Amino acid sequence: MAAYNQDFITYQGDAVSPIFTVQDGSGNSIDISTADDIVWYCQRNETDGPVLTKRKSTNGIVFYTNGTDGKFQVNLTATDTASLSDWYQHLATIFDGNNNPTTVTVGRMQVGIKPNWTWVPSLVGIEPLYTVRNIIGDTIQSDQLLSDQQITWANEQYSNEWLAAAECARNIAIGFARQVDIGEGALKKNYSQRSKQYFRLAADLEQRGYARGGVQAYTGGTSISDKENSLANTDRVPPNFLIAMHDNLLPESPVGLQSDANLGAPQDLGALTGPIP
Repeated sequence: MAAYNQDFITYQGDAVSPIFTVQDGSGNSIDISTADDIVWYCQRNETDGPVLTKRKSTNGIVFYTNGTDGKFQVNLTATDTASLSDWYQHLATIFDGNNNPTTVTVGRMQVGIKPNWTWVPSLVGIEPLYTVRNIIGDTIQSDQLLSDQQITWANEQYSNEWLAAAECARNIAIGFARQVDIGEGALKKNYSQRSKQYFRLAADLEQRGYARGGVQAYTGGTSISDKENSLANTDRVPPNFLIAMHDNLLPESPVGLQSDANLGAPQDLGALTGPIP
């Protein structure tokens, strides 16, 4: 009767009390009020020993109400999480009066460095951080997607906020792509769909960014002075279609246009703009 996908996220130095529910195969809560003890622990992987352990017998675990609803609460202190980082596997086992163990909870715990997330609507259009946060819709404190540091980094990499927002949307999409779709009774968390939506948003924002000056195209050959300056550049590789039939390319091609014998002195392109005889 182990409950899987009991995942949760916390941060270093946070005091957190995740609540778990013991259920049968049909999803019905099981009365655990008579449990002799409950032991919860987390470890890097199955071959490592526990790095943190909590017990009901030592008040590290308490019933959320009275245990009849199958719910128990693990109390993690700020000291407990301060030395942890990254992902851990966590499990909880209930012991009955005869000391028989039953695993009731299996999941992953992520302990991250506490991010800095701020939202100031009045600075949208003034501060790039809040402009980008507004564009990608990361404005709900209870559903944070990217930290201030992540958005600031994106702004430093691109020439305008729309291209930076496209990069942020891709980061969010990648984050959702790492998570699997989870069924919860009649409800379902479709992380794959959210990932696709943010990838589509990234493509749209990128087009908007380019339209707002993300790149500047150069078209050559439209200005007489531009062409003259290019031809006068002695470091420019001569194009093959300007080489004359009698030009000697060995041991190396000549610098500039055709040889003087075939072309004469370089011509003024401005004089070539008149009508063709």
